[in-house]
Amino acid sequence: MHQIVRAVFFIGSLATGGAERQYAVMASALRQRGHEVLFLTMEDKAQNPDYLRLLDGIEVRVLMNRRWPGPLRLLQLLNSWRGVRRELLSFNADVIYAGLEWPDWLAARAAKGMKPRPAVVAGIRNSAPVVGWKRALPLKKLARHGGLDALVANSHIGLAVANGLGISAPLEQVIANGIDTDQFQPDLEGAGEVREEIGIPQDSPLIGHVGRLADAKDHPTLLEAFSIVAEKRSNAHFICVGHGSQERLRSLNDHVRTAGFADRFHWIPSHSNLPALYSALDMLVLSSSSEGFPNVVAEAMACETPCVVTNVGEAANIVGNFGRLAPPGDPESLAVSIKAMLDDPKPGGDARARIVEHFSISRMIETTEEMLETVIAAVDEGSD
Repeated sequence: MHQIVRAVFFIGSLATGGAERQYAVMASALRQRGHEVLFLTMEDKAQNPDYLRLLDGIEVRVLMNRRWPGPLRLLQLLNSWRGVRRELLSFNADVIYAGLEWPDWLAARAAKGMKPRPAVVAGIRNSAPVVGWKRALPLKKLARHGGLDALVANSHIGLAVANGLGISAPLEQVIANGIDTDQFQPDLEGAGEVREEIGIPQDSPLIGHVGRLADAKDHPTLLEAFSIVAEKRSNAHFICVGHGSQERLRSLNDHVRTAGFADRFHWIPSHSNLPALYSALDMLVLSSSSEGFPNVVAEAMACETPCVVTNVGEAANIVGNFGRLAPPGDPESLAVSIKAMLDDPKPGGDARARIVEHFSISRMIETTEEMLETVIAAVDEGSD
């Protein structure tokens, strides 16, 4: 951009998550390009140290240092826009780029009536059906009161969901997530170490899934597809990586035992070296029933790992011609696609090249910078 922008990035917290990391990456990159950046979170719970390192040199402020108990919590949320306004005024912000439901509404409410008024950009990162008041209430308020200058989603389905709820803005745009292709690249040495660590023979096909144990990830469909493949491929191993409740984990293990391939199934809550983990896989499988932009698919492809994905969100757009698709909720079709990938793997180098060309961090930042320039200019013009 030709002018120095004073931008506030505003999300719920810096806990581990795809949206949280993307906002930290954007804030860091814009600062490196010479802009003034403030990072604002609603709470300080479980701050991811990697995200804090990305934000080194950027002031991180917390809106609510203490969580009010019980029914007072809703009152605290509804009134916290005043704190957002104070931060916008003290920072003399040109724009606030919020992310997820409560920050989106609070940003719009806080900027309303300010003179001069900062531009308000709402980030849509969730394409799942809206369930529960914690998501529904701020979205309902945002639809009713408006106040947005731009609506930015990381998937076309996410933008469509927002529009369907009555949320709109003069500028609406899809900006895909950016993948750090310097971090996510093939690691063959690390791949061997991962297999040895988990106890998987080096010559056995390893089929993996990376994602938290949550309804949207549809582990029942995944495990049913795994059981079909396990019956046909006696040397294949399967791994799920992701946190979840003990109840969900018990259900997962019960399914595997019943299907009869427990000796070839592995589960770990997380792994410290994701590039090595992706590189250890013969393929990554996405079984989700709903997604926005599934980062794990792009990360795996950047590590030259082929992907089989359900046709949800931006998954098909990410894999292009270098993966295989299956309809969501159809374990038989998913198993067919997995077996086809085992028989005829897609070239990993081509998959990485696609991510480098279309989904790099630099591409995301350049597009974001252009969007911010456009929306700030529009607000300035409207205030003349």
